[in-house]
Amino acid sequence: MEAKQKLEENNNYLKTMELLTEQNANMIDGIPNNENLLCNQGYILLKNEIVGHMEYVLAENPTAPQPYATWVRNMENDKQSDRKNYIWGHYFCDKETAKEDFHKRVNTEKECLSYQKEHPSLLENLKLRKDEIALSRQELVQKKATKENER
Repeated sequence: MEAKQKLEENNNYLKTMELLTEQNANMIDGIPNNENLLCNQGYILLKNEIVGHMEYVLAENPTAPQPYATWVRNMENDKQSDRKNYIWGHYFCDKETAKEDFHKRVNTEKECLSYQKEHPSLLENLKLRKDEIALSRQELVQKKATKENER
């Protein structure tokens, strides 16, 4: 009986969600916007944003003790496992705090990417310097060859 009640509550939640999000009234069929719902650990993914190779999501599970969550996933790593692996979950009791966390995480990643573009890593600087040194050596060899040819 209890499982049936939970299923009915979940179906009512999905119906309510569909009524709020469906753009065409004659498309009400149990699937919001006629798309498959993306889920993770029983949470329905409400919003996502991709920054670089990272995806950030905001999710909701009305039956969970903390019904809102934000996660991140590294899409590059997921190519190897061939599945979506959401990690670093932050859990919340109210939607507004979860939204704030979602936007904060997205903006922090954007700032990091911007900083990385402006300030190359030590490894990138060493690679660049190696290329510069190789060009300098080539120039020296050419100058030396030119001087020997002039003699």
